Amino acid sequence: MGLNYVSIRVKNMKKSLDFYTKSMGLKVLGKRSPVPGEQIMMLVDRKTGQRLNLMWYAKSCRWYAPYKMNGVELDHLMFQVKDAKKTYQGLLRKGAPKATDLWEGKERTMGLVKDPNGIWIGVMSEKKKK
Repeated sequence: MGLNYVSIRVKNMKKSLDFYTKSMGLKVLGKRSPVPGEQIMMLVDRKTGQRLNLMWYAKSCRWYAPYKMNGVELDHLMFQVKDAKKTYQGLLRKGAPKATDLWEGKERTMGLVKDPNGIWIGVMSEKKKK
């Protein structure tokens, strides 16, 4: 058994798509609307092959539910990057709200920002062993 993909509900498809493609570097695999009022954008990380689906539902869609807790139902998504400090600072410069301060430990560096839905997005890099 293997994890195929993760889906998150989004409040605004355009803002979310811009964040995940332009800021996080994911590539659009395709889009679907199998049910009236449903939009699905399928994304992939070019390096790892991991997939993320962005899900949006119109009020007329049978799957619609009001967006409740500003993203806290999903704790966070963590991305492995070459340089977490540089990536974290770049995301802040692009307007992503800070969720946590950057943390630099003995083995890794990581920090979290918020996507347009309030979901925490982490970037992490491992320190080279000497």
